[in-house]
Amino acid sequence: MTLPRTAAAHGFVALSCVGFIASAPASADEAPGEFGSSILVTGERDRGTSSAKDTAPIVNTPRTVSVVTQETLEKTGTFSLEDALRTVPGITLGAGEGGTASADMPLIRGVDATGDVFVDGARDVGSQSRESFALESIEVFKGPSGTFGGRGTAGGAINLVSKVARMDTFASAQVTAGTSDMIRVTGDANRQVSPDVALRVVGMYQDSMVPGRDHVSDDRWGVSPSIAFGIGGPLTATLAYYHLQTSGIPDYGIPLTSRGQLSPDPATPDIRRPADVDRDNFYGLLARDFQKTNVDAVTGQFEIRLADDVTLSNTTRYSWTVNDYIVTNPDDSAGNVANGLVWRNIKSRNSHSEGAVSNTNLAADLVTGPVGHSIAAGFEYSDTDARNLPYEVDTGDRACPAAAIASYNCTSLYNPNPLDPWTGTVAAGTSPSSASARDYGVYLFDTATIVPQLLLNGGLRWTSFKAAADGFRRGVPYDAVNSGEFWSWQAGAVFKPSANTSLYFSYADSKTPPGTTVGEGSENLSGSNALYEPQGTENWEAGAKAELFGGDLLLSAAVFRANRKNIQQRDPSGDVTEVFDSARLQGLELSASGRVGPVTMLVGYTYLESRLGADAAAVDGDPATVSNQGNVLPQTPRHNIAATIDWKVSPALSIGGGAYGASKRYADAANLISADGYLRLDAHAQYDFDEHFGLRVNVSNLTDRRYIVKLRNPHFAVPADGRQALVTLIARY
Repeated sequence: MTLPRTAAAHGFVALSCVGFIASAPASADEAPGEFGSSILVTGERDRGTSSAKDTAPIVNTPRTVSVVTQETLEKTGTFSLEDALRTVPGITLGAGEGGTASADMPLIRGVDATGDVFVDGARDVGSQSRESFALESIEVFKGPSGTFGGRGTAGGAINLVSKVARMDTFASAQVTAGTSDMIRVTGDANRQVSPDVALRVVGMYQDSMVPGRDHVSDDRWGVSPSIAFGIGGPLTATLAYYHLQTSGIPDYGIPLTSRGQLSPDPATPDIRRPADVDRDNFYGLLARDFQKTNVDAVTGQFEIRLADDVTLSNTTRYSWTVNDYIVTNPDDSAGNVANGLVWRNIKSRNSHSEGAVSNTNLAADLVTGPVGHSIAAGFEYSDTDARNLPYEVDTGDRACPAAAIASYNCTSLYNPNPLDPWTGTVAAGTSPSSASARDYGVYLFDTATIVPQLLLNGGLRWTSFKAAADGFRRGVPYDAVNSGEFWSWQAGAVFKPSANTSLYFSYADSKTPPGTTVGEGSENLSGSNALYEPQGTENWEAGAKAELFGGDLLLSAAVFRANRKNIQQRDPSGDVTEVFDSARLQGLELSASGRVGPVTMLVGYTYLESRLGADAAAVDGDPATVSNQGNVLPQTPRHNIAATIDWKVSPALSIGGGAYGASKRYADAANLISADGYLRLDAHAQYDFDEHFGLRVNVSNLTDRRYIVKLRNPHFAVPADGRQALVTLIARY
């Protein structure tokens, strides 16, 4: 089939995705907040983020951008991407089930971003649970980002910035010990071996149980060496390798209540909530459950300064990912929870993904008459293949008769024992599935500085996409292909009352065809959706930003409205059951990031309203209905707050903490499955004995609030980790 083409002739008039804006710089002798007569920068661009496509500081970027720095990651005792995202408002976490892998599943403003994670600006393929040991920072861009990322990126994009070799010689090590048998060691060494060559190695080892979850473990180790040539010269090249290996007991939490158990109204018999049980309860089996992952990636980057105002760069990555697991799904498909029993159903995967991604970008500044232009143009390519062969496991009868209880395929709702001597069979699967995706695209961004107070920018991208998949669904084979071409574009304007403030209005869109996540996420391709058009998302945003205290503090406020079209809703097995023709998300986001005197902060609040439109059509041509019209979109809490603060009391002592919370949210379009809101509190303190040695103490989830962090339709809810205390010894050289 051919994907629909959106009009390309809307003009180059505004917002570029992920900050593709060039600002009018102040001259060197200009007072802060004033404008000079210059309208064009010469030399290196002032990038707001790490992207080669970015041509402006964040204050001049007409979209919501959050940056989690390395300092924030360390001070908050954050060791994984999922944990780091708690510091960013507007993000919830999903859980794998059915055709979706058990791995990182961030949702940005309720939109699944499983396939929208990038590393150093290049898409990161394969399902995995990402670590923080090799990260300099995390950049989160909210709103449709199709011009930047091509396919997908309907809710935004998450870019991970890697630690790679650079100028200078330094080394650091951290040793962490804590409750839940936590031991973690990290090291980072960079050496400049000549004026223009540097080497760097970062590594990590962790052995830990998960706090507040009986018998759940999380062990990992990783290493990432890199070498850089030509540092500081016109040609810089970097080669990096990344390896991460994990082994642990996966956790799908606790079951939901049986259908009708909590409903006082017989007209709504399916209302379900997380079961009222001890949040430490683990329903899995140590004799059966496991999860092992391996990630290997080789990345090459180069940047050539062709002239003072012209730079050519490339990032190319080849990666291999393995995600191998059997996880217990605490299942209530036969109504056992109401009788005090839980069926130990399973989900399994043995997937192998490999792929190549490459981006070549040309950035240039030029003048046409009185107008200054900042241009980014480039070509991107990605090629990914994935294969999955799930296991065949003896799980007994889901109705939990006496035989299923005796064989430990069913267990007590209130007192499960993960040490039960389960002796069932596990065999290699006989129903493999495979998926592949190929896309390439070209893009062009042009930011026009009309006058220092007015910036206009346009962005346009053409993408050619083809996905293929084959396998079995409920025993029926399928062989599906979806291919076509589509345009993405964005537009907006920035008005600058002063050099350090901005007012903006912007528009951006994205397209998400079936097969976007290449067999790993919710946008999988199968026989049921091979002929579907891409899901479209478009976003309007207006906001204001200001840099204060010499640029140390950035304040921002934005209102936005996003419209989603052709939304696919799936049942637990992954089949499409409904297609909504519209949904709307709108809201407000406020944030403050940076430093005010001795206080460093990353604070944000999101208010989000969402509404589903009428069903456009049901599967197999059933008549349209309005059963869920007006309901709240899944995974979109109305209120979400994330506040991380650190106060440097003295040159040696700093103290701080965090408050992270969200209001009630639903897991399904019918709004029958929900979890309550929560507020989590953290605390930390660090004392530096001298410039070389320090000690940090972290207490996460200070009040041991056992809220639900992942809510999955229709089976389970995953409680957040319990309280954990950590002590870290720090050495720097």
